[in-house]
Parts: sequence; C-alpha cells; structure tokens
Amino acid sequence: MDVDLKKQTEDRPYKVNVLDRSVAIMETLSQFGPSLTQAEIAKLTNLHVSTCMRLLINLRHHGLVGKDEDSGRYRLGYRLIDWAEGARGSSGLVDIARPVMRELCNTFNETVVLSVMSGDHRVDIEQFVGRQSIRRVVTLGVEKPLYAGAASRVLLSGLSTAELDSYLERVELQKLATHTITDPEQLKASLQEIREKGYAEAGQEQYEDSGMGIVAPVKGVRGEVVAALGVSIPRFRYSEELRERILPAVLKAAAKVSRSVSGTR
Repeated sequence: MDVDLKKQTEDRPYKVNVLDRSVAIMETLSQFGPSLTQAEIAKLTNLHVSTCMRLLINLRHHGLVGKDEDSGRYRLGYRLIDWAEGARGSSGLVDIARPVMRELCNTFNETVVLSVMSGDHRVDIEQFVGRQSIRRVVTLGVEKPLYAGAASRVLLSGLSTAELDSYLERVELQKLATHTITDPEQLKASLQEIREKGYAEAGQEQYEDSGMGIVAPVKGVRGEVVAALGVSIPRFRYSEELRERILPAVLKAAAKVSRSVSGTR
C-alpha cells in the first residue's frame, strides 16, 4: 500500500507540498522499512525520482534519515529518537529502564547494564552496580565491538539479513579473547539462536577477564531491538543455580521495559 499524499493534505486550509512529501518519505520508511532504496521510496510515495532524491539529501542533512553507504539504502535517522524522547518529556529510554534496572540489581546484588547500538559499535549507557566487594563495573559511553559479548550480539541480532551482511563486509571479526566468535557463519548461527531463545549468555568474548553476562533485548513499537538489558556477574560467582534464578528475571525485566518503550503497558 502506497502512502497517500492526497489524503494527508485534503483536510487542511494551508498546505506545504515539500513538507507533505518529506513526511510521506519518513512514513514510508517507518511502514515499509527498516531500510529502502531511493527507487523503492519514490515508487511507494508516488514521487518523481529526482524530487525524491532532493528531499532525501535534505532530510539526511538534518539527520532525519540515514544512508548506508555500502548498500545505498535509506533508514529513519537517529535525530528522530531525540525528538521522540523530547515528546515523552523526561521519559526517555534510560529513564524508563532505571527503576526496572534498580529492582533487578537490588534483587541479585549484581551489576545491571543497559546498552544500545551506535553505528558499528555497542555503547553501555546506564548501569546499576552491585554492592558486593567483588563486582562488575562497566565504563559508560565507550564504543565496544558488536560481535563480541552477550549484549553486543543481542543488539546485532536485531539487524536484517541485508544489514548484517553489510556489517560483516565492513568489520573484521578479530580474536579478542578465548570465546570470541570470528567465523561469520558461526556468528550468524549464534544470532539466530538469540532470536529463537530471546536472550544471550556469554563470557570471555571481549576480554579474558570479562565476567559472565545474561542479556535480553528491549524492543520498540514495531518489535525492533532498541537496546539490550542484562546482568554482568564475576565468573567465579557464576553458577547454574544463580543462572536459573537470574535468567527469568532478566527476561521479565527486558519485557517490562519493552512494554513501556512501545507504549503497550
């Protein structure tokens, strides 16, 4: 189904064609994305290819759409996230997740971390640190590889096949620690397992002294992966008994944040 520009404009006394067409492009990316070619966008919006190209150039300039330079495909831009969080007032992703993270941390006295994707990297954006004498503490705001670590692979599992193939063409899978996955097909298999099971569990993928992580995806209104929420535990304290208690709690916490983020609570 195409985006109907006539329907968008018929009930208003004042019409700005360039604005209506720009909104139609963004609505098309939202409805038929996560990514589309310029030709696909032009067809779905009934815009001339040259008009569509000019609008995409300017929307990209303002951060409202992004473009994958390898594939040439367009997606909604990250600036929309800032606007969306502004519309929610103070209820951005971190604000929504904090009470859930705090409760999870208090329950198990282990560190709880929230992570997002930033380009070809993962960035940890919030944490609640356990109070035990030996505990895991992450450095917030630092870019980490997307192919290594439970949180990283949860985020990577949200990419489409085309997006994942493009990522693997750009990024070399380097051996960082004992359990780093460096084979692309093995990585793809691990991501499919995450999609099927709904969580990732890993240790010693980024660093030899890294802890064990149990991480689940936080999903947005269309079911897309918008963040990863999990518990990081020192390896010496990790046990099957602790895993059996933490895993369902992590899944429940991620689902709770997902409902709030998507507005379905």
